[in-house]
Amino acid sequence: MRNQIMLTLLIALLATQSFGYEEEDLERLRSTSECVKCDLSDADLGGSLLMGASLKSTNLTGAKLQGADLTNVNLSEANLSEANLSGAILFGANLKGANLAEANLSQANLSWADLSEATLREANLSETDFSKANLSRTNLRKSNLQKADLREADLRAADLREALLVAAYLNEANLDGADMRKANLYRASMRGATLCNTIDPEGGKNNKDC
Repeated sequence: MRNQIMLTLLIALLATQSFGYEEEDLERLRSTSECVKCDLSDADLGGSLLMGASLKSTNLTGAKLQGADLTNVNLSEANLSEANLSGAILFGANLKGANLAEANLSQANLSWADLSEATLREANLSETDFSKANLSRTNLRKSNLQKADLREADLRAADLREALLVAAYLNEANLDGADMRKANLYRASMRGATLCNTIDPEGGKNNKDC
């Protein structure tokens, strides 16, 4: 009897280690497109159609969302750290205050998305479309923004310290109050960008548009 109990506990432990997410939460999302404050950590949602879904404050740490359609989804204050969102569609998504630290968003579409006050520290944002997105007060420190499209993006008071912006497009972006110390802007395009109280890569202050 004792051995049987130990075996049952071992199976339960292995199941817990295999899936970080709650099966009930995953089923709820699939059936209702809503899962607020759920645990979907490490869930495989790659290629899923989740347009307009409500995932506010949900734990999606390490989740696989590559190629998923998340148009107009509500992910405000969600935890997406280390998640794979490469090639995902997040057009118009609400990611205000979300944690995307070390996430992979390469080649994702975040045009018109709200990422204000979000954390994207050390995230892979190469070739990502942030055109007309709200990135005000966003933490982008040490992020990889190579060839990213930031045209007309709102980057007011954004933290871009040590960010890799090689060949990025910042045309007509609003960089008022942004901190770009030690950022790599090699071959970046900044035509028409607004600079006021902006800290440049050398640590100086650029007030050309004040």
